[in-house]
Amino acid sequence: MEPLLEKPLTIHTDEVLAPRGPWRFLSKAVRGGFSLWGAQLILAWVSFHILTSWSWATHLKARLGNSALADHWGAMVAANEVWEIMEHGKLQDSVLGFWTVAIGAIALFWILWAGWKMQARAVGLRAGLLPWLAAVPTALVVNGLPLWFLHALLNNTFSFLAGLGIQSLGWINLFAVPLLKMTFVSAWMFQWWLCRLDLAHRFPASKHEWITHLKDNFLRFWLYPVQWGNIVFFGVIIRAGLAFGVLLLAWEWGGEALSRLWMFFLLQIIAAGINGWLLGWVLRVTAHYWKHDLEVRSEIRGLESAISKNRRLG
Repeated sequence: MEPLLEKPLTIHTDEVLAPRGPWRFLSKAVRGGFSLWGAQLILAWVSFHILTSWSWATHLKARLGNSALADHWGAMVAANEVWEIMEHGKLQDSVLGFWTVAIGAIALFWILWAGWKMQARAVGLRAGLLPWLAAVPTALVVNGLPLWFLHALLNNTFSFLAGLGIQSLGWINLFAVPLLKMTFVSAWMFQWWLCRLDLAHRFPASKHEWITHLKDNFLRFWLYPVQWGNIVFFGVIIRAGLAFGVLLLAWEWGGEALSRLWMFFLLQIIAAGINGWLLGWVLRVTAHYWKHDLEVRSEIRGLESAISKNRRLG
């Protein structure tokens, strides 16, 4: 057999095996949003928002009685009055209430598990509990420090600008800091999604396989920082905008009419449903990107192994 002297370059021009960033899978990931587990993810997200809101409202009514808060949302209740209610309205020991926390925890687990099942099935994997749990510390090892460092750098920059005394910069800092926190939590979640898919595909059995797993998943995120950054940031903006937009509209409408309350309830369900679908969409984007990247890396390693073998034979 004639020895293979140089690495083939066809993998970079082959349409199937050419390296691709996550943007290339946005349209492909649209399908599957209303599958069995996709629908459960949406329902879980709606349940989290609606049931926790209902439970908290019930808790507040039990503690505060029939207050005028609901009748004059945006007209008479100022922010300092809301603060007074929270501080001096028998809520010091139980701001949310037991059932709000319990319902929220159950719904959150349902969201995470339904998302994992849907993501794994999108690429033909078995959604086991071990990869799901083991990927949490793995993702912290892979990307915890880089993301923390970048968050600290941006957070300190915004704080410095706000401290200059310019009012516009202060307002930017007020809105940017919570969005920054949500963005970096979301970015770490993306890293978790990549790691758990990799662990579900093949759980490392040796130190070398663990090192390969960590390196591959680090590169899967940081080889495309602009693409991942846009998906993460604008995803946070859209989801937060929908949720807070509905709350702002309800604040402006007031709650003196039952029809307005029902309209607010309906809008909250719609916003939560859209957010649940968007979450499922980016989960599927991550899954399809991971599968393609795995195929590319497997092909490259196979070619490198063949080259090394042929050089030894030659």
